[in-house]
Amino acid sequence: MRLYIHGIGFVGRGVDAPFTRETAAAEAVPIADVAKPGLRRRFGPLAKLTYVAARKALADAAVADTASLAVVTGTALGEATVSVDLISQIHATRGRTLSPKLVPNSVHNAPAGHFTIGEGVRSPSVTVSQGWLSGEASLAAAADLIASGIAQSALVIAGDQADPDWSGRLASAGANTWAKALAKAGFQECAAAVVVGPKPAGRRLGSLKVAVERMHLSPEALLQILEKHGVRLDAQTDVRLRCGAGADVLKDTVASACGNIVGSIRVDGPGLGTAQGGGLSNLVLALREGPAVNNTLFIGFELNDLAFIYLTE
Repeated sequence: MRLYIHGIGFVGRGVDAPFTRETAAAEAVPIADVAKPGLRRRFGPLAKLTYVAARKALADAAVADTASLAVVTGTALGEATVSVDLISQIHATRGRTLSPKLVPNSVHNAPAGHFTIGEGVRSPSVTVSQGWLSGEASLAAAADLIASGIAQSALVIAGDQADPDWSGRLASAGANTWAKALAKAGFQECAAAVVVGPKPAGRRLGSLKVAVERMHLSPEALLQILEKHGVRLDAQTDVRLRCGAGADVLKDTVASACGNIVGSIRVDGPGLGTAQGGGLSNLVLALREGPAVNNTLFIGFELNDLAFIYLTE
């Protein structure tokens, strides 16, 4: 299904810099400008990021009534800072002094819940998590909602939050396995949002097709998936790749499949191209430069799952 982009929003800092406390987007996000005090007191860091990115997209699309707008949120780690607090307290106190706010705010759909309550959304709200491909998966879920008639339009939000102190806090609480795992993660934090619908709107930024498919990575399988979804490649097509591991293998596969057809192939990263919400954030960052002119094919690959966003005029 082809979706038309009505508006975009983005929150992020430290795109090309190593992640530190000073480059953390959540430290400076203007949440007080968009959410009421009674609501924002309950927010975790990711809820702040996604709420502001979503409100930017709604303003860009000139959406006044959010009641009938479906909301789809994609995140790999969810409210990870809240989860770190929860795990640390469990290890440090054996659960004797847990804050009652930690458990409901640690689940992946907490940011979506805060947003839908704050904005009075009464349409379906869905949260999806698919690792590095969570941004693409959230956009694909929105396409399914619209194609099935469940929603007429959708707000799609994807992002992840990070904290350079996670590993140290977990280690000091005795959660060494968690601490070592997070120390190796190494990603930037950001949130991106788009408002999409089945028809063009007043401000036409471009249109897109999106899909997430299980596949064994090969040139033949890649071309079959693209043909299945009506993606047409030519000399005006720019291909941009994201991969959690094995970026060279992915690039070689794409080059073998369509290197003699497309205009360019490049690997996005480091920075937001390797962030868990990177698929949607790369799309939004490209659109911030101006409406779609050339065709751009964003491809992500992780654990035998291939995702693509095909952006056209």
